Amino acid sequence: MANNKKTVSRTYNPAPKNKNKSIAVKIIMIVLAVALAAGIIILPIQSSIRTYAEEDGSSVTVESFETGKLAEAISEAADGTDYNFITKVCVMNGTLNASDWNALTAIPNLEYAELAKTETENGVIPENALPSRNQLKFISLPMNTAEIGDKAFSCNRKLEKISMPKTVTKVDSYAFEACEALKEMPNAVYISSIGEGAFKDCKSFESFTVSPKVTEIPAYTFSKCGFSEIIIGPSVTSVGEGAFADCNNLKDIYVYAEAAPSVNSSSAFMNVGGTVHVYADSAEDYSSWEYNNLKVSGDLDGEYPVEAPEEPAAAEEPAKTEATEVTEANEADESAEPAAEAAETEAPEQTEAVSQTAAQSSGISVGIVIVIVVMAVIIAVLATILVMKSKKS
Repeated sequence: MANNKKTVSRTYNPAPKNKNKSIAVKIIMIVLAVALAAGIIILPIQSSIRTYAEEDGSSVTVESFETGKLAEAISEAADGTDYNFITKVCVMNGTLNASDWNALTAIPNLEYAELAKTETENGVIPENALPSRNQLKFISLPMNTAEIGDKAFSCNRKLEKISMPKTVTKVDSYAFEACEALKEMPNAVYISSIGEGAFKDCKSFESFTVSPKVTEIPAYTFSKCGFSEIIIGPSVTSVGEGAFADCNNLKDIYVYAEAAPSVNSSSAFMNVGGTVHVYADSAEDYSSWEYNNLKVSGDLDGEYPVEAPEEPAAAEEPAKTEATEVTEANEADESAEPAAEAAETEAPEQTEAVSQTAAQSSGISVGIVIVIVVMAVIIAVLATILVMKSKKS
């Protein structure tokens, strides 16, 4: 009987697998090509941005502005420069109000603020005028400044120097709190009123002289300060709670008052192990000061070492002197942009480092984002085309 079964032969075709491999290879090649092209485009953009920031974008000079419109004046003077790259602002003329002070806070990497030729409205620097700046190292105050408001410059931890006119007579509560790098308070002898916690946590203070016009050292005024000595003027009659608490480096306290100032709390000199130097005939009156490791010594000799300041007949002259000192300190001439150029001369290495940091930390520019998006779209389109062709074949 014949066998009618037919043998069906099947041949394995590896083509689909090879085709898939081919598509994958093409996609990889496209990705690599696009990545290379993107690198060629992006690197010059980054380089040009960084160069611009280092050479041209770090300084802004405002010749003049209308009160309340400093933000517009800075924007115009910046001429399109990304605010992340600006480290120095010099304002040559104008009167600042609260909104103008706020305009300076829009510059995140501000290091130098030159305001010595300006005025502040009503002679008052408003509360929270320029606090918590991460990079601020120097500021010169307006020439007519009489009062520095609450927390005006608090938590500027890198602030090393402040140029202040002799017209300043009042420093309000916590005005310079946590200005850890600030070494001294210029013209402190002219200050007649100090607010609570005004200089709290100024760790770099080397010494301090309390004006002969100050009658009260309020609570926490110098708490956690780093000075080793302080001179207390003859008019002080009271020392508040925690006024010198945790001043661990304080060794010598010179009190020129004829009668012992009252101490309102045992915490006034908490954790202070220094010596209180007083006149011999009033040493017994300081028994309330002797607690913890504080000692009283009646060895003070002579009068208060700082001459009492006269009533300023011409308050503007000291302010102009301060402005001159600022200019000389920054090695500037009398051109339209002395302060900005001088600051760059004063610390070129720091300026270059900050400019590079700003360029690197400011994020990817809009142009670079656009390039990346375009490249991603191209890759997606090409990959889709290849996959579609593969399916049709």
